[in-house]
Amino acid sequence: MSIVLLPGQFKGDPHPVGRLASTLLSVAVAGMADPPRFRRGKLYVAEGAVTRLELSPGQLIATVVGSRDEPYQVVATVGMVPRPPGPIESLRTQLTRLTPEGGELMVSCSCPDWDDPCKHAVAALLAFSAELVGRPELLLEWRCQPAADGEAAPGRAAVGSRALRGSERHLRLAHSAAATREPETPNDPWGTDEWRAFLGALPLPPPPRIEGKPVQARRSLLGTIDLGSWVQSALDELTM
Repeated sequence: MSIVLLPGQFKGDPHPVGRLASTLLSVAVAGMADPPRFRRGKLYVAEGAVTRLELSPGQLIATVVGSRDEPYQVVATVGMVPRPPGPIESLRTQLTRLTPEGGELMVSCSCPDWDDPCKHAVAALLAFSAELVGRPELLLEWRCQPAADGEAAPGRAAVGSRALRGSERHLRLAHSAAATREPETPNDPWGTDEWRAFLGALPLPPPPRIEGKPVQARRSLLGTIDLGSWVQSALDELTM
């Protein structure tokens, strides 16, 4: 999918992020060309020689009117980077990564000038740079990989997301947490994996039955002292 731009016809207000992106791209173009050719390209933009820009991921095609009757065609390609999330206002800190440097740009022109870049290529890139002032999102369309099918564009909510109330959202999250929570196991000492591996397929014996009646303690001696008599004597003294 490509976007067709007619340079100079967009009358929107300048965007702070767009101004910075335009400046960074202009500096990159200035580093690619010698000063006379750069000034010539700027003059072409001021005179309206760049009549059409066609933008697609990784490629910019420009129509530039020159000294011949047939306009020249400029193609500027750039390596793409992953599309950052968030609204366009949050991209200020990432513009140095999104805006290509001169070494990342490859330009060609149908004119007979063998200089790289020629004045027509300089004019095409500067015209695109001027469009970024009011529409910085164009940089993403040129520089970033296309969004996957069904994926929301950066800074835009998914369709229908506003219809989901906060309570319903929390309810959905609670259901998700309950679905992923491990089921509780009963407190059965004979039901562990270690016991099952040890016993195999044998039936488990019934648990021992513990009587609730008091048990008659046997006679115990500590040296020559009868512990039972000693404890009984102490209890008799306390209950008197």
